[in-house]
Amino acid sequence: MSRSWIVLIALTVAAQQQEPAPRVGVSGAELRLSLAEAVEMALKNNLELEIERTSVANAAQSVIAARGYYDPRFMWKPFLESRAVPVANTLAAPQGKLNEHYLNQDFSFVQPTQWHGFSARVDFLNSRQSTSNPFTGLSPFWQTGLSVSITQPLLRGRVTDLTRTEIIVRQKQATLASNDLELRVIDVVTRAQTTYWDLAAALQDVRVEQEGVKLAEEQLARNQRMIASGTLAPVELAASEAELQRRLDGYITATGMVTIVENSLKSLLSSNRADEIWGQQVIPTERGQVKPGVDALPAAIQLALARRPEIRSLDIQDQINGSRSAQAKDQTKPQVNLVAAYNNAGLAGTLLKVSNPIAAVTEAQVKRLNELSAIAGLPPLPAIDFAGIPPTLIGGYGSSISNLFSGNYQTVQAGVQIDWTIRNRTAEAQLAQTAIAERRLKLQRQVALQGIEVDVRNALQGVETARQKLQAAQAAERAAREKLDSEVRLFQTGESTNFLVLVRQNEVLDARRRTVQAMLLNNKAAAVLARATGGTLEENKITLR
Repeated sequence: MSRSWIVLIALTVAAQQQEPAPRVGVSGAELRLSLAEAVEMALKNNLELEIERTSVANAAQSVIAARGYYDPRFMWKPFLESRAVPVANTLAAPQGKLNEHYLNQDFSFVQPTQWHGFSARVDFLNSRQSTSNPFTGLSPFWQTGLSVSITQPLLRGRVTDLTRTEIIVRQKQATLASNDLELRVIDVVTRAQTTYWDLAAALQDVRVEQEGVKLAEEQLARNQRMIASGTLAPVELAASEAELQRRLDGYITATGMVTIVENSLKSLLSSNRADEIWGQQVIPTERGQVKPGVDALPAAIQLALARRPEIRSLDIQDQINGSRSAQAKDQTKPQVNLVAAYNNAGLAGTLLKVSNPIAAVTEAQVKRLNELSAIAGLPPLPAIDFAGIPPTLIGGYGSSISNLFSGNYQTVQAGVQIDWTIRNRTAEAQLAQTAIAERRLKLQRQVALQGIEVDVRNALQGVETARQKLQAAQAAERAAREKLDSEVRLFQTGESTNFLVLVRQNEVLDARRRTVQAMLLNNKAAAVLARATGGTLEENKITLR
């Protein structure tokens, strides 16, 4: 092979190597991030956490909604009514039609309470009525009423009821939503940490591939010099060039993998696809070995049982079931309520200026009898007089109110209301369902405890495996470099071959890749162990509010 051909090959390879591998959508701007900064960005911007926060807010509002049952209620019921009623009683309506008009203004105030199911109600009734009935002494007249009533459960509904149980359940569900948020935070933080280390490893892998390309270039240049000096056969140049192209291919693949892993990290750190982070190169600033927070199995298991949110979630579910069980048990009791009411009434109106129909019917007969009595020298018959309306009832709306609060027209009621459902299979079935749910929760707890133990054991094993693999990989890398240096010296003195040099280079590159992967495995194992022991938030100094 001529020297000009060798030079052409070298220039072509150098030109290919200098072209950077394309990265779609990424500019030259860099964003250097520490692990703590990456976690902070994830907690601030991650959309999954924002979704979970809406669940917490919704659960808090559901508690307020349940408590709204005890909000006092004020009701106003105004209505107007006009009646024209056909009647067959000619005394009430001589023309066969009775005309009546009503104008009501009723007010009510209702106040349920959580105090043993006690409730109170106040009704203030106002009614103005007018009628064409001649037997009514007042028209129009105002009727007023004030009623105060109370209800106190004695058996069912005294200790608990559906509303109080629902409030307790929703409070627990709000706590459960906060617990779910904590689980989501732990998941996002762990994923941010592991993806951060994935990106750090991917970038290191690119450097390994770059070193491989550089070693291949060095060997190619060494071969060129030796061929030019006549100490190496020209055929060896093709093998060096082929190896260089293979390593360039690996470099391009590693660069593409950086973009894929980087996009995964950006999706955890960004809240908007238009954020500037999508156009930046994310550069992890940490590459060191992370040490786990605990390494003893019994201590790790105890920490996990004390801190894992899943156990707290089961505790909360057990408390919810206990509240429902108490409510179902209460429903099996008879309904016995003490009820009492106190009513005052008032009345006043305008005296009706219509003669009494009965007196009008006998008026002619009485007049004739009185004339005959006068001829006979007898005294006249006394006038027919019906009892008049008491003066206290004559007046307007104010008089009716005055009579209402005078205390002269009182009604007092007291009694017991009993409602007994024979057998009450609905309540008994609901109570049985809570017992089944309690047994189910106990089984779920056992499953969760076993799962936590498995998680901790596997996480600790992962930490130990990663530590040993890292030590072995680092030792292998040192040995491989020593072998490569020795092989290069032998090659330069003619005691080795180009093939063996390339083999030793590949051994070094493989050892470096194993070191990178072992470091990645070690760092990810520490994050997994923190999650398994429930220490993710504590170790990262994260406090949920």
